[in-house]
Amino acid sequence: MKSERPLAEIADIVRSKNAGPYRITFDIMFKDRDTFERVRRSGAVTPRTIASAYRVPLDAISSFFEIEMANAIKATIKRPMPQGMVGDGDMYGCQQHAPLLSLMVADEP
Repeated sequence: MKSERPLAEIADIVRSKNAGPYRITFDIMFKDRDTFERVRRSGAVTPRTIASAYRVPLDAISSFFEIEMANAIKATIKRPMPQGMVGDGDMYGCQQHAPLLSLMVADEP
């Protein structure tokens, strides 16, 4: 039976920040290539899983990159509202990574 662990237990760094007033970008970094490749092969972090985690349509994901040289995954989504608009709960976009932490990654046999 395959077991799973949340991304929070596997990734070295998971963070978010503004990418201009209309987008938020996410960085997911791993300490080594083996861990990065395991997460990559698992399919746990994809545009589709990110859209699902944030409850946004797939086309709200404006970019998605797997950066092998950095053992990292970078994704950008459209902000639900422009930065600083009345009702914006995170002016800097730095607390928006939380839904990524609970993405489940299958352990390899």
